[in-house]
Amino acid sequence: MKVHALFLLALILLGFSVQRVTAGEADQGRKLYLQYCSSCHGNDGRGDGPVAPDLKIKVPDLTLLKQRTGGSYPLDYVMSTIDGRRAVRAHGDRQMPVWGEVFREDVAKDKYKELTTLLTGKLIAEYVGTLQR
Repeated sequence: MKVHALFLLALILLGFSVQRVTAGEADQGRKLYLQYCSSCHGNDGRGDGPVAPDLKIKVPDLTLLKQRTGGSYPLDYVMSTIDGRRAVRAHGDRQMPVWGEVFREDVAKDKYKELTTLLTGKLIAEYVGTLQR
């Protein structure tokens, strides 16, 4: 029951609506993006990171997400891709790390590790939203 209440609280706090990102949140999101995502997706999100040429699949251009979804940035879709709630491929093994597991390990001793994990993914997803063309 506690887990459900905490998850509900996290959903309420997150709001799952696209809101203006404050400068501090954008800066933190950018730092997290550069740490966890840029090696594959590149510093600007275009899929040209230093590791990209060595991967079996083409790394997606994250700057086109809003365009591909008809002009609305898919925040929840991006968050669920980052934290592993959504499978990246319909078949076979994941091609992208499940960062939610890594984020949970990083805060394993924290009291609100699930909430912290969700907020970390949200910061990254909101930053990716700022990269849209």
